[in-house]
Amino acid sequence: MKHFYKHADLNPAEIAFSLGTDRSGKTTVSMIYQPAGGDIAMVSAAGVTLWPRVSGDGNFGTMWGPTDVTKAKYTLDLNDTPINEQPNEEFAAFMAKMELIDDRLLDFVTENQLKILGRKNLSRDEIKMLQIRTVRTKYDKHSGVLNGHAINLSTPKFAWDGMGGKYARTITVCDHKGAAVPQGQVAPGDVVAATLYANQVYTGVGGDKFGIHWSFMDVSVVCQRSNLEQKSEVSAFMDTNWAFAKPYVDQVSEVSTSNYGSEQFGG
Repeated sequence: MKHFYKHADLNPAEIAFSLGTDRSGKTTVSMIYQPAGGDIAMVSAAGVTLWPRVSGDGNFGTMWGPTDVTKAKYTLDLNDTPINEQPNEEFAAFMAKMELIDDRLLDFVTENQLKILGRKNLSRDEIKMLQIRTVRTKYDKHSGVLNGHAINLSTPKFAWDGMGGKYARTITVCDHKGAAVPQGQVAPGDVVAATLYANQVYTGVGGDKFGIHWSFMDVSVVCQRSNLEQKSEVSAFMDTNWAFAKPYVDQVSEVSTSNYGSEQFGG
């Protein structure tokens, strides 16, 4: 059973890394939380999700997903998008914590680069260029302007059952107080938090890339997109003065309350 710390209470300085070998003799990297020696697991800050796949078959059959359902993953992205037009300061602090954890791994790999990467005499900055960081920067694909940051989480839908087979697992969706929502859905634009944990430290991706694979178990829908505040005005238009301007009339309401339909069809 994992213990999920509040992200503000987890201390990156107490994360310890160690070297090991797998069955094929390849060097592996493990990480534990001292002094108890448990998993690195925490409750994230609340952030906006834009591409959630936390129910059904996860990312199976999607543009970026597998064509084999047994390889499907549940995915969740957490973004620093402003909430109700205000900066998400808690999420900014959460991202800073994740950056510190990545820095701890970077220091360890730098010190053990020959065993882990098969390289030597690389500087810390050179090795950082090989690291896939937890916090990803997002840029506008047309202008190239930075437009935010995201943390991507994924969990395989199917897990080993210990007897040579697999079983399908589900992601628990709950409300902001932790009460499970039967058949709960997470929609794009919702504000959510997640119970996440360090699944593994991966190495050798794309040759010599490395990083931390973060997975998640539960999702709390803190505020659904439909319940977020809507803009009451747009200040950019307030100082304009068009000679032909007229007050806005709700034409949809006018049509629905008029006799137009009954007159047209002889009602």
